[in-house]
Amino acid sequence: MAEPDYYALIGVEKNAKLQEIRAKFRQKVLAEHPDKGGDPKAFQLLNKAYNVLTDQDKRALYDSTGRTERSAEEEFAMGFGGGRMTGHQRSKELDAEAVVNIQDRVNKGPSEHEDGFAEWMRQRDQSEMVMTDKDFMKNALFNAAEMSAKVNHPGPVQHVLGSPKTDAYGQQMVGPVQVQAKPRPIKKTIDHDEMLVRMLAVPLDDAMVYAELAKGGVCLGMTGVGRIEQIGAHVQDFKQEDCVLVLPKPTKFSSQRPIGTARTLLICHEDDVLRISPTILEELTPEQICLAPTIVCAYILLENYGAKLKPGDSILLNAAHMSAAGSALLQLCKLLKLKPLCILDLPGAPKNRVKGEYGSKTAWQEADTRAVAPPSVRQHYERISEWLVTMGAEEVFPDAVAMLKWRDRNQRMLPKLALDGISTRESAEQLIHCLQSGDKDSQCVVYGYGAAQPIELNPPLLAAWGGTLLGFSLNRWVHSLSANSAKFMSVTENITKLIRANKFTLDTVLYKVGEDAVTDAFSRAADASDSSQVVLIFPTLEEELRNNGGDDNAWESKTMAASSRAAQQAPTKTAEEEERERLKADWLNLLFTDGSVAAMSPEGPLPITLEAGNTSSPKSLIVWLGDEPAVESRYLQGLTASLGSSALLCLSWDQHAAGEGLKDFSVSTPEVLNGSWYLRDRATLENEDLDHLHDVELLGRCMMESVQGSLDKYGLSWKNVVLAGFGKGAGLLFYASVARILPQQVAGSVFFNAIVPFPAFLAEKAAKRTDRTPVKMFTIWGSRDTSTPSNYRQALQQALRKYPEVQCTPDTLPENDHIFDEKSISVLTSLLPLVLPR
Repeated sequence: MAEPDYYALIGVEKNAKLQEIRAKFRQKVLAEHPDKGGDPKAFQLLNKAYNVLTDQDKRALYDSTGRTERSAEEEFAMGFGGGRMTGHQRSKELDAEAVVNIQDRVNKGPSEHEDGFAEWMRQRDQSEMVMTDKDFMKNALFNAAEMSAKVNHPGPVQHVLGSPKTDAYGQQMVGPVQVQAKPRPIKKTIDHDEMLVRMLAVPLDDAMVYAELAKGGVCLGMTGVGRIEQIGAHVQDFKQEDCVLVLPKPTKFSSQRPIGTARTLLICHEDDVLRISPTILEELTPEQICLAPTIVCAYILLENYGAKLKPGDSILLNAAHMSAAGSALLQLCKLLKLKPLCILDLPGAPKNRVKGEYGSKTAWQEADTRAVAPPSVRQHYERISEWLVTMGAEEVFPDAVAMLKWRDRNQRMLPKLALDGISTRESAEQLIHCLQSGDKDSQCVVYGYGAAQPIELNPPLLAAWGGTLLGFSLNRWVHSLSANSAKFMSVTENITKLIRANKFTLDTVLYKVGEDAVTDAFSRAADASDSSQVVLIFPTLEEELRNNGGDDNAWESKTMAASSRAAQQAPTKTAEEEERERLKADWLNLLFTDGSVAAMSPEGPLPITLEAGNTSSPKSLIVWLGDEPAVESRYLQGLTASLGSSALLCLSWDQHAAGEGLKDFSVSTPEVLNGSWYLRDRATLENEDLDHLHDVELLGRCMMESVQGSLDKYGLSWKNVVLAGFGKGAGLLFYASVARILPQQVAGSVFFNAIVPFPAFLAEKAAKRTDRTPVKMFTIWGSRDTSTPSNYRQALQQALRKYPEVQCTPDTLPENDHIFDEKSISVLTSLLPLVLPR
């Protein structure tokens, strides 16, 4: 809503001075006061105008934007680097002052020894220089064995163990480590300055995938989020159930000797963790919080090394498509109005490399670019390129040769800053060729772990370039100064505000250790064509005791005692309650089978609202099922020109008698918005949830009857069908295709903002499947759609891993709510060729 003209309300010009505004305001107040018969609302608005125009900061914001309050992205830009990225370009004089001038230092002469010593003292971390009585009591006085505490958990817990990859002769090979998940015992005691942390989520990054291990059976992981289970006798800054982020000192642990966060219970020192603030805990899930190091790393890279960049400047990225780090850099660049140039080097693509002297055209003109990538690689490239542009990339190139050719054609200036997140042998060399020369303050920053390979650079190239090659480690930055840990949490809170305002998204894929195949998780994390961030989650302690502690006498006595106490405290179930539970289990087992009520008592086909395209002799059939047929049909009619030999069939579930219950279901209730409704499982499903699942199956079978009639008319089979839908209708199609109501697997599917009830129940139905025909599926989500929260989307992706034949590709529509509009139809048009049968 636009703000009123506050200058006109007071009766002054826009360049009026403060004294003139005050004088005019006093005149207006006397005339507009409610006691003198004035309008109270007009008087209130007049006061607001005076408050805005007499406040220097508010007036400046109002003059520049026409608003008196900043948006979430404007607050973020104001807090980034002291507000230098707010859109106002810094003067050249200030740029010159920001650069240390060596000649001025020489003319000034050497500084006094005292000045240098004082400067050194200021840069030191004061907390590391002082030994307090608390430090003495903790580290020097007590014997660790005497002050140790017994660990309460007796049984073994899940560990993700890594071993170096070796050849037939036992020699280590370059590449991902070999992994396995096994229960292992933990230390029986914790020392006086240690704590026992129950791990909740661990991000699967390159430091885990390509860990440089000297031996096998090493527990992997250098960071993660957990809750404190036990604390040592002299741990005073933390308490039980505190949520902490494990971020150890790099001097103590490294990829060769990891701290081992990939386990259910971790024993660590209090210096190795950071407490998570309540503000972050209220807004983010543990799976999102564990990505904070990656996001803060992107933030600090731009703030520290992009100090001379202004809005509109270019920045070169080579890992924007990889995991959360690339996504964070793209989104932060978009908020700061920087223009990322992305190099998308996919496995299997031709390797065109710039070789030769820096700045010479022959270095890239002589590259052989005649090789063509395989169709599958080209398809991946097109999909990821479109996603990168949507996330804020200005241009995407397959390699450095293509970028230099583009720059030569368009006469563009090369960027001054490159961020190397791939960190392979030749990645930095290719980026240097694409940067300005060193006399332009050009920098190349290596922040990725890479594949545990040394970086190879030609010395003449480095000398000819003349720029600065730097490295950055977030762990080392956090622990270098005590103020940096506070800034770490401050940046995370700023990002949390952006997530709450739907200006920042985190796409994660969850794998539960002990249930899902951990080798699949590592394979997906190592796949350069997959932009999703893989996160490992761990069993609860109750699950660990139940699964792994059966042979432990202490565990047996403990569980027996707990069972006896529970038997004494818990009321006995009545026969009526037991019968109700049995009927509920029988009903759930029958759903989506040939013996269900919906299968035995069909209620007729769904009504057809639109038939378009090639209706005479189509080769394929596109079936659409949405929530508002009248509105969606107007958009879908524009799709007919691009259908080719396909027919379009639009159905309506809300005009069918069986859709009454689904029509009454609201997607804006608190249970839906916070995701708790979606996350119900077999044990927590209520009677209305059973009715909801019955309606979903019944309407799915009604849809099948409608489509079968059209298939018979056109002489087609279900293999020629593509399913597409929106909202609740997409959820109906989702269940129908995945839970196998349909007689055959379809060719593919495209679902927008799908409302799929109870993904955990959907995962249960996977065990009864026999047909494993591969099928492509695209799920499109609106970035502002509060009806499909992130925890629901993650649960749905988790459920789909039980269906390995479904090749699901999630995507996000920026600035889009729970609505099907022009942007949605544009995406549908681009995706249909990928799922139509060939």
